[in-house]
Amino acid sequence: MKDYYALLGIGIEASRTEVRRAYRAKAKEAHPDLSGDEGHNLFLAIKEAYEVLSSKAAREAYDETWRATQRHSKAPAQEWDYRLFLKARKDDPESLAKLICFDLLHDRDSEAVDLDESWRGGFFSLKPYLDREDFMDFGFLLSEAYMEQGAIVKAYRLLRGIAELEEDHPYFKHFYAEVLERLAAIVRQKLPEDDDDRLRMAFLSDLVRLSYPAKEEARLRKLFSELLTAAGRHEDAAQQIFKAYDLAPKMPGLKETVKLLKDLGMPEF
Repeated sequence: MKDYYALLGIGIEASRTEVRRAYRAKAKEAHPDLSGDEGHNLFLAIKEAYEVLSSKAAREAYDETWRATQRHSKAPAQEWDYRLFLKARKDDPESLAKLICFDLLHDRDSEAVDLDESWRGGFFSLKPYLDREDFMDFGFLLSEAYMEQGAIVKAYRLLRGIAELEEDHPYFKHFYAEVLERLAAIVRQKLPEDDDDRLRMAFLSDLVRLSYPAKEEARLRKLFSELLTAAGRHEDAAQQIFKAYDLAPKMPGLKETVKLLKDLGMPEF
């Protein structure tokens, strides 16, 4: 049995954030682009360890043998409960931010969401109370918690905040592809309470400004064009198709659509 914890240099009680951070550090050291061919097998092993330990179900199955050996060696619980200490002070925004982060670190996702929504106005921002990197890590975890509860728009806004920081100065690096994919996945579906797709189109208009690969940006622009067409905004829809074609001229159907639009006299800006 491979020791995934040793590969990442963490203990069995490591939080998901610690798993993610350890993987980033180890993967960077062992990545073939930096360490050459000799680092390839180590990089694959580290990636495998991350994929198991970052999945709640896979990690529980992996940890089963570990728990059996540690069950009788756990230290007695401390009398002072840090979570209760923070909970008693949740009307203070800094304490609330710490409490949300504590719950996210200890797999209390539903509690973290409830706390986030309990603040005045129904939405609390972690950003003013965490440093940049911690906000990106905890914001990502909170977005996952919101996604699990079906709160798609709130998850989108958290991920978009992370994207804004990443575009300004990279931190997530190769993890950023996951953030971009999650944002794209959100706008591919119908959003709640958005019958006329206005919010969805606003999100798409925003997303095409991010650093997507050319083919994915073309797909987003094609979807944007379809929604604009349904809304009767034909010239705007045409512009999105022209831009999609410039990005991915071999994408099925684009060449024919562009020709038809030109034949109809649609202007290219």
